[in-house]
Amino acid sequence: MLNNTEIFIDSIQNPKYQEIFKKADVDFTKYNKRQAIVGNLMLADYMGISIDELLHGDLFYYGDHGKPFLKSKQFQYNISNSYDLVILAVSDQEVGVDIEKLRPFTYKRITRAFTDNELNYLSNLDESVEGDETLKLWTIKEAALKLVGTGLSGKVKSVDIDVDTKKSAKRLDRKIKLTDIEVADGYVGTLSTYDD
Repeated sequence: MLNNTEIFIDSIQNPKYQEIFKKADVDFTKYNKRQAIVGNLMLADYMGISIDELLHGDLFYYGDHGKPFLKSKQFQYNISNSYDLVILAVSDQEVGVDIEKLRPFTYKRITRAFTDNELNYLSNLDESVEGDETLKLWTIKEAALKLVGTGLSGKVKSVDIDVDTKKSAKRLDRKIKLTDIEVADGYVGTLSTYDD
C-alpha cells in the first residue's frame, strides 16, 4: 500500500488465463489482446464483479483523451502492461502507472521525448546503465501523462523530471509525485500522483 494506493501485478502466462485466451481466440504470438484481457479481469476481480458486468455495464465515463473513470467515484485506477506483465494501481486519489521490460535501448532513439536537462543526464551515463535509465525515465513520463489523462498524446517532453532524485516531476507547472515500483526482475515501474 503506497499512500492509500494498492498495486496488483499478474502475468499473461498465469495458467488461470490460458483457457480464457483460447475462448477469446487470441493470437498467442501477440501481447496486446492478452494484456487487455488480464487487465480487465484484474479490475473486475478487484471490484468483485463479473467480467461481463465490467465490459457491458454502465460503470465508466471517459475523459477528454479517453481515460476511463468510474462513475461511482469509488476509487481511481490505472493499468499498464509490458510484455508478460500487467499492473493495476487502485487508489483513493488520481493515479497513473507505467511499467517497462528492461531490454537493449538507447535514449538516442527517442531524443524528442526528453528535455535538455534529461538529455544531459542520459548522455553522461555509462553505456552499461544508459538503456535501463532511459526506460526508467520513460515510465516516469508515461505514468505522469496517464495521471493527467492525456496519455502519450499529451506531449512526452512536457513532463520535466527531477533527474537527481526521480521522485518528482512537473507538467505545465503542476507538481507530480513519483514512486518507484518494484515490479519484477527485469522490469521498471513508476506510480504517479499529484503532489499538491
